Amino acid sequence: MYIGDLHIHSRYSRATSRDCTPEYLDLWARKKGIDMVGTGDFTHPAWREELKEKLEPAEDGLYTLKDEYRIMDAVAPDNRKPRFVLTGEISSIYKKNEKVRKVHSLLLLPGLEEADRLARRLELIGNIHSDGRPILGLDCRDLLEIMLETVPEGVYVPAHIWTPHFSMFGAFSGFDSVEECFEDLADHIHAVETGLSSDPPMNWRISALDSYQLISNSDAHSPAKLGREANLFQIPLSPTYRTHIRDGFRRNPRRAEALRSLRKRKIRPQPLFCHGSAYPARYRPQI
Repeated sequence: MYIGDLHIHSRYSRATSRDCTPEYLDLWARKKGIDMVGTGDFTHPAWREELKEKLEPAEDGLYTLKDEYRIMDAVAPDNRKPRFVLTGEISSIYKKNEKVRKVHSLLLLPGLEEADRLARRLELIGNIHSDGRPILGLDCRDLLEIMLETVPEGVYVPAHIWTPHFSMFGAFSGFDSVEECFEDLADHIHAVETGLSSDPPMNWRISALDSYQLISNSDAHSPAKLGREANLFQIPLSPTYRTHIRDGFRRNPRRAEALRSLRKRKIRPQPLFCHGSAYPARYRPQI
């Protein structure tokens, strides 16, 4: 088992700490025992260049901080090497069905080359230079289509889905269902992020979410906030992007059977992965 925090931000996002650098993200991940960290902000050109300079490939699609950039600290174990996975958040503001929509999306990608490719596509649509979390006038359905065309192995996760003003189910500018938001591409959504606005028990009450993986991340704007929400993955440490992210976030065809089994035993069901299970660390099941 290991802990992953996949939604964070770099210092290139607004209202973030200047310490949101690969060095300090690695340091605080080691301090807190976090084994996998999202890079955040893959759309920002300067951040991608910094990642290319300071990270080196580990397993397929995952990266570690180069030794020369590691910060030594008595509290941070030297033998830990947190993995980085390419991630980023995009803010979509657009009008659909006579209503203004404001939705944030978390994208996970298999590498820096793919991040470059997708960023070039998005740069044709809006400004990705001024903010690590760019605001694009792009329908979420169209953003998903662009990602699938450009990076077929990418994973699209609606972010903090209950945040009132900026989320898929937001009370002020969201939608009533995944299908309403993504239309014909809804089947490509396999996971949703509970975020800081809700917890797993709240989401387990919504039957429409039964077929989706529930994940939760810190959305950290400073390294010290890493892991305030995180996921506990019950799969081997040091997986590849393919086994951990792409295949792991696909819906488990035996999920319904697993949930029925748990309910019969009067145990609160947990979100399951194809290769194990993951759930926010502060909601570990008592089995």
